[in-house]
Amino acid sequence: MSRISFQEKMLWAQLAGIVVVVVFYGHFLVHSGPGHHYFHAVLLVLLFLFASVRTFFRWRSGSVVEDERDRSIAAIGSRWSNIILWLGLVLILVLYWDHGSIRSANFLIGILFHLLVLAGSVRIIRELVAYRMAA
Repeated sequence: MSRISFQEKMLWAQLAGIVVVVVFYGHFLVHSGPGHHYFHAVLLVLLFLFASVRTFFRWRSGSVVEDERDRSIAAIGSRWSNIILWLGLVLILVLYWDHGSIRSANFLIGILFHLLVLAGSVRIIRELVAYRMAA
């Protein structure tokens, strides 16, 4: 196996972060009622952590260079993610147009959360596959 690039390491960290968020959501929040469970705080901390770690390592290491291959792999991942997001939005619109309303706000929030998790996971996995195929 060839050497893993910085971008690929960050993708693995992002995938681990998504798994942590989904496990936390599935274990603690799926069957809990509305209230003060601070899920938004976990998401904000993870986003801040990813952004600060990535910025720190890019600043610290002058050897982290994003070349044309990295940009094309990111474009592939973004394309797959956008397709999933568009299909999800069409699904939401169809549900609304067919039934006249979305069942509840919790149902809509659940659909949006799962749609974002799916789109992010597919983007990361597709980019990891592209990096491994190019190695």
